[in-house]
Amino acid sequence: MNIKKEFKLKHIVLSLLSSALMLSIVGLLMHIKPNSHKSVGEIILSLNLQTATANAVTSVVTFFRGVDTLGEVTVLFLATTGIALMLSSSQRVHEKVLTQHNFILSTGSKLLLNVIVLFGVYVIIHGHLSPGGGFQGGVIIATAFLLLFLANPNMHLKHSILTFGESISGVAYVLVALYSLFKINILLGNFLPHPIDQIGTLFSGGIIPIIYIIVGIKVGSEMSVIVEYFIKEETQYEVPHA
Repeated sequence: MNIKKEFKLKHIVLSLLSSALMLSIVGLLMHIKPNSHKSVGEIILSLNLQTATANAVTSVVTFFRGVDTLGEVTVLFLATTGIALMLSSSQRVHEKVLTQHNFILSTGSKLLLNVIVLFGVYVIIHGHLSPGGGFQGGVIIATAFLLLFLANPNMHLKHSILTFGESISGVAYVLVALYSLFKINILLGNFLPHPIDQIGTLFSGGIIPIIYIIVGIKVGSEMSVIVEYFIKEETQYEVPHA
């Protein structure tokens, strides 16, 4: 009986403390004047003039937190390397199984390949003008190769070309970051001319479109490699139909 009373007492005390905390938070919020403080969006839009880009999100990703974006690209590279090391060894152990591909799917995927890749390039190049950028465009390009693998699992990508693109883009990203550090004393700073009156045009934003192109090549190459390794790993265990 005493245990029940203590249990109920604890519930009452916790309820009172929670109510007091909620009332305190509501009271603080009521005393805040909305007009006295700028919102995060207003601050970002005011700082966006420093990069002269039509897409404020682009300024945040490539300029204000450009080092974080460099870290994200590095994480993607490490993930691709780990997947390649694990799955390539397992694929050498299992006997390769050839699967028959559908002619209609294979032909249709080849026709859609150019359209999807072109759309991915458009998203990359126009990342500083509209929603999109290097990460989104790179994944779209990798999706085109995923479609090819689904239609024909026996297809192989030229890893030499993908490795070259991934390596060159990674080195270029680091060189741009270091050059901007020596040029204007800001890591990944916008050292190219970026007049405000050109906002909304394709050739605007200084180095930001260049960074997005570099990121797009790197993400597209690495994601395509990841897609191929996973598709090949799955086909190792498929049984050919009679």
